[in-house]
Amino acid sequence: MYRARIDSPFGPMLLCGSGEGLAGLYFTDQKDCPPLAGGPGVRSDSRRPGSGTAGGVPLRTLRPARRYAAGGEHHCASMDGKDGASGQMALFADESELAGRPNANGLAGTVKADPVSTVGGVTEEGALSARDEAGRDGQPAALELLQEGAPEDAVALFALVQAELAQYFAGERKDFSFPLQLSGTPFQTKVWNALCRVPYGEVVSYGDLAVLAGMTPGHGRPVGTAVGRNPVAIVVPCHRIIGSNRTLTGYTGGLERKVALLQLEGFAFGR
Repeated sequence: MYRARIDSPFGPMLLCGSGEGLAGLYFTDQKDCPPLAGGPGVRSDSRRPGSGTAGGVPLRTLRPARRYAAGGEHHCASMDGKDGASGQMALFADESELAGRPNANGLAGTVKADPVSTVGGVTEEGALSARDEAGRDGQPAALELLQEGAPEDAVALFALVQAELAQYFAGERKDFSFPLQLSGTPFQTKVWNALCRVPYGEVVSYGDLAVLAGMTPGHGRPVGTAVGRNPVAIVVPCHRIIGSNRTLTGYTGGLERKVALLQLEGFAFGR
């Protein structure tokens, strides 16, 4: 397994994998990121993934909402609020629609089960400037390989992941083309495959995700545990999962990042 480090608008990220696929993608200060020599260390609030406030309001109490454009055509709200949309749409996607869709990321079939798991306050203006920064000059920052002698296919994979993430952060990409090579229990991989079916710009509850994984809404709690063990941030989009009461609940990378990622995908927030 090889590693590389990249910059992102929301903090440095660690990539883990081989030429066969990406096995891990972590913000380097989140609690389950593999330890790095000279790394930033775990954030003080990372062991409480539902913590954080904005203007004195707990982030976990915020509710994301998308908008419809005039005439009923779907339109993702811009982050500066100047989208001319009229009215708000229902928060949850219809389950029957989701069930028939192909994997939005084109990745679900590449997740491999293993009997033993190996997974160990951003404002709207800040998210917008981060998106602009990601797309500046159309060039991502240099890829930092963390081991000598990494094979060419692993370096090529990391470079592709970096380039496609830069496009995502710039608002120019909604899905990803590179393969995944995840290691988890059969239950975890079932949940991660279901996560890959939640499209860009949509959110569902843990109970809805359980249904997508072939279970009942009553499995929301164990599904939530598996979501929290997802080793590939953003690409396997656990940031698109919210509570049954439509609030944000938690996020391993920190609720500020969850808010920023959903803003990037066209959501606004209220209580």
